[in-house]
Amino acid sequence: MIFSDKEQENKVVNQAWDLLYQRLERDGLLTDTQAHKPHRRLVFVIGKIAVVAAMVACIFAGWYFLRKTNIPEMEMQVLYNEAHAPLLATILEDGSVVYLSERTSLRYPDHFDADIREVTLQGEAFFDVKKQSQRPFIIHTEIVNVEVTGTSFKIKSDRNASFLLSVREGEVRVTQKKSHQIQTVRAGETVFFDSERLQLRKNEAGFDEYFKSIHFKDEYLTDVAAIINIHSDSLRLKVDPSIEKRITFTFIVDSNLAETVDAICKALDLNYLQQDNTFQIIDTTR
Repeated sequence: MIFSDKEQENKVVNQAWDLLYQRLERDGLLTDTQAHKPHRRLVFVIGKIAVVAAMVACIFAGWYFLRKTNIPEMEMQVLYNEAHAPLLATILEDGSVVYLSERTSLRYPDHFDADIREVTLQGEAFFDVKKQSQRPFIIHTEIVNVEVTGTSFKIKSDRNASFLLSVREGEVRVTQKKSHQIQTVRAGETVFFDSERLQLRKNEAGFDEYFKSIHFKDEYLTDVAAIINIHSDSLRLKVDPSIEKRITFTFIVDSNLAETVDAICKALDLNYLQQDNTFQIIDTTR
């Protein structure tokens, strides 16, 4: 219910006071003088009555605020990559890309808040976070919180209190939950948890070996193309925006892109055109 005018709002407020008055009268908390007063917005001086009035006022205020602003309840999704499975990729609502290793789960909302982006991770994943300087991206893990605005990094956090994060680009701030220790990690650096503290070292290996094969599970074809383009040096894949089909398949990063596009089109009953170094997937059945 959303109030359309002051009169209607006053009507609802008066109804709330009527309900309170009836409850107090039934419980014997009103004096005879108070029970016969026509104006029921009483100033309660008895401790018990004051507490009840405050509770009702708080409940009504909360109900009114939620109804007035019509705030939708946030819907959460959980993406899980099973054991012995290839890297599982998805694109979040803000355009950030997440790659989940095996036995890894990611909990995230359908839509991020206007001033912050928050997810929860259990396991190992690689994040390529879309840069939004005024809207930080927070990753909640078992023992630390990770905050970034736009960067790429690999993170591993397990329930046995192990943690490791390696930054490929940009800068990441890691905060240990228990001790509140804060560690800034820059490109080429790795932070890990040891002896109850966050420790820093140089990266010992690159990230290329991490992206040998990428699995897509019921992803929109437009998102699949965006991720494939990240891992393609010269060839590009475009998808007609009107195509809203989803697909599940595994992309081998070093494979022939023309063969991959052909397989996708056959699976989804689509066609493609090639011009120079660009493959354009189209739907000729429309």
